[in-house]
Amino acid sequence: MKTSMNRRMFLRGAGGAALAIPFLPSLTTKAFAQDPELPPVGKCFFATCTAHGDIWNDNMYPTDALLTQSMPYADRDVRYGTLPSIADSNGNVSWSPVFTASAQKMTPTLAAKFNVLRGLDIPYYISHNSGGWGGHFNSNGTGAIPGVCGPGFDTPTIDQFMAYSDSFYSELDLNTKMTQRSFCFAPGLGCYPSHNYTTPSARKGQVIMQKAISENRQLHKYLFQPAVSYAGLDTTIIDHVKDRYDALKRHPRISRGDLLRLDQHIESIHVIERKIQVAAALPSPPPQPSMDSDNYLYHHSFPHDPVENALWCDLMTDVIASAFSTGVSRIATGVANVFFTSRLINDWHGSVGHSGLGSSIAQGYAIGYNQGTFEHILVGLAAKLDAIETHDGQTLLDHSLLMQASEAGQVTHHGGCVNTPIVTAGGGGGFFNTGMFVDFTNQNRVYQDLSGVLQVKPGIKLESPGLLYNQFLANILLAMGIPNEEWEHFSEFSLSEPPERTTPTKGYGYFHVDPQKAADYAMVKPLMSDPLPVITNT
Repeated sequence: MKTSMNRRMFLRGAGGAALAIPFLPSLTTKAFAQDPELPPVGKCFFATCTAHGDIWNDNMYPTDALLTQSMPYADRDVRYGTLPSIADSNGNVSWSPVFTASAQKMTPTLAAKFNVLRGLDIPYYISHNSGGWGGHFNSNGTGAIPGVCGPGFDTPTIDQFMAYSDSFYSELDLNTKMTQRSFCFAPGLGCYPSHNYTTPSARKGQVIMQKAISENRQLHKYLFQPAVSYAGLDTTIIDHVKDRYDALKRHPRISRGDLLRLDQHIESIHVIERKIQVAAALPSPPPQPSMDSDNYLYHHSFPHDPVENALWCDLMTDVIASAFSTGVSRIATGVANVFFTSRLINDWHGSVGHSGLGSSIAQGYAIGYNQGTFEHILVGLAAKLDAIETHDGQTLLDHSLLMQASEAGQVTHHGGCVNTPIVTAGGGGGFFNTGMFVDFTNQNRVYQDLSGVLQVKPGIKLESPGLLYNQFLANILLAMGIPNEEWEHFSEFSLSEPPERTTPTKGYGYFHVDPQKAADYAMVKPLMSDPLPVITNT
């Protein structure tokens, strides 16, 4: 050996073979040390979002007593502190009534890989929406405020944007293992959180809601056997379709609308062709799940059985973990409209979302809904990814970013709110620091918008302006390796002007702020493409 073995290494092994240091080829000869480098671990992204909002500050966030440190940034001190990881007397790790999980899942190691973030703002009444969590702020369809729902201001949610980015999946991924750029799961029909163009590769057409799958075995087949429905397809037919497409594109009478429809059709042909090729190259897929999640979803007690709700979530997150670990897909979203309640509530929107049962009673059900989503989807998936070791000595969770958002903040549909609650898991390949509760708000300014509801909603706290949510979205893309030049093309909302004639801005997603609050965001608006303070390593 040209490099001597450390005496401590040898002595540790002297007590028995099980404790001996393994043979380390790189410490011997140059020939061993020059083993080929393994490719970097592919990063993964997952997002889930609960509906309505209306979780009061005291129930959503940890106590401010944890905010023991601060860092100056822009016009405020960003406050932060360490999230506790020790179980309470009930056997739970609990940061707040919502952010509570069994210590069997939330180990101290796992707890250190989470962040709870307050003060990432959508500073206007966004109304009911399905895509605001991911930057599609124009997804409410109501025209609730001037400047929102202007024509031409639709945009993909960030999961879809990164799925079709040239910087996310490598050519090797595309040609050998990736079967689906992204996927979405949801328990039945509803409002799904993922949005993209009808012709996503060209970023053209209408922005539409992406379909979701509710059954684990169907999702498994979609990911690991994508070419089953095309079995026996003659590829010469595909070639003829392509030839006809090329001829039609050159036709002098074809309209722009028909050309767009042609582009959409030919893109679907290319997708089919690629899936057939990749499926032929895939190794044997993981075995299909033995338990059918529909056994829970369509059982008569599922709407009022938290145990069945949790079991359904467990089966779905099993498939997500398999997809991420094999690389057949590394982007997923899930809509969390499983309510984790033992009471049957037929009109959740009215009874809970809009407090028809009374504010305190409705708040209890809303807490259960959000806590169950946190424990059985976010923490459940994080624990599974953290159990998968990668070749660099880390875990798949270390190379991932998982997040849970809400449709709104402390009041349903974001009326009078600015802060949007976020909890994340994973470091995104080292981009993010973790294990913290961080408050980005400017405590020197306190809004009175919520003062009128304090008596009936006692857990609500008056809010202060934070950083802009567009900056958080930009940081997700940076963590996933998507450079600024791909997404830094947004502008301000306008009903009177198209996007290309409005003021350019930074960050991800079109920019808007309540005019009465605009001065409070003037200093942070230019920072929307910058790494966030405290939680980033750049």
